[in-house]
Order: sequence, then C-alpha cells, then structure tokens
Amino acid sequence: MAGEGDYDRKVLQHLVPALHPGECPEVRMLRKPIRLARAQSKLHPRLQEIKNHAAGLASKDEAELAGIVIHADLDGVADDSYVTLRRRLREEMNSVFKDTPSALALAAFEIEGWLMLFPDAFPKVRPRWKMREEDCRRDLARLAKAKEHLMKNLGQPTYRESDAPKVMEEAVRGGHVSHTPTGNNRSYVDFAKDIAAWREAT
Repeated sequence: MAGEGDYDRKVLQHLVPALHPGECPEVRMLRKPIRLARAQSKLHPRLQEIKNHAAGLASKDEAELAGIVIHADLDGVADDSYVTLRRRLREEMNSVFKDTPSALALAAFEIEGWLMLFPDAFPKVRPRWKMREEDCRRDLARLAKAKEHLMKNLGQPTYRESDAPKVMEEAVRGGHVSHTPTGNNRSYVDFAKDIAAWREAT
C-alpha cells in the first residue's frame, strides 16, 4: 500500500480487509510518501518505482504480491475533473502493474469524506462526537475540506487527523463497512469496486 501519509495509509489498512473478496492477505505499507495525483509527466516512473518496491518486499518475505493499493487525496470535490483524473491514473496503473491487481483510493475531498460514511463509528472513538443529520444525508464527495468540517462540527474534543485510523477501525469492528454504504461518496464506491474485482486469496 502506497499513499500520501501515515494516517491515511493506516485508515486503508483497516478498510482493505473489510472490502477484500475473501480472506485478505497481509497488508504492508510502503513508507515513502507519494503525491501521485500531482505527478503529471512523472506518473509512469513513480508507479514503476512503487511496483518494484512492492515486488521487492514480497520477494524478501518469500511471498506472493497479491495486489497494490494506492491512496491519494483528491483535494477537490468529485466533479468532472475527478472522473478525468481517476480514469488517467487507472489507465496508467493498469499499464504499469499489468497482471498485478490494483486499487486506487482517490479520496474526495480527502479521506475524512470516507470516514463520514460511517457516522456510528465516531462516538465509539469519542463518546461526545456526533455527526449532524444533514451531513449523514449529503453527497460527501462534494463536501470541500472534509477534515476542517469535522474539526468544526463533530464536537469535543476537536477531531484530529491522527484520529482517522481509529474511526475506520471502529467502523469495521461495528460491521458498518460495505461496498455500498448508506452514505454517498462516489470516490469511495469507485475504490470499493476496484477491490471487489480482485480474485479471492488462495
């Protein structure tokens, strides 16, 4: 798993096994942060570097590389530009990774927009946390600056980025995670579809 920051990667470390079709292999994190969505002309070599690093880890452990997950915050809402960027990244990933399954977590606006799909997880982390009813019904893929929104509206103590992995852990533990959650965030559903396409681990 490669991504922009430790907390986001830890969120996905909880999420991927919950979405994986069958028994999920061990999820290993590549420590070097990437800025894939901004790579532009350097996209192909950056993806090749990720593939080489992942293959090297698997070889060192005498294991099979089951797949590669890449996270990038969109830092924007899921409008037409999201569709274009995701298509471009996926095409390049398919070209570089070839027969290795892959999934793109291009989170709109950022990973907190995915956490908000699971409102019941927040009070499990902090009892006084509660999402507003109107936030449970909104299109979270079009919510700008979701992290700041949580910091302002979730309650006390103030939400911090370091809380994100625990929120997803509680969402998984509580059985709230699915490929089609009751909330609405297109970027999450697109990622879940990527994972659903992977073969079951044998």
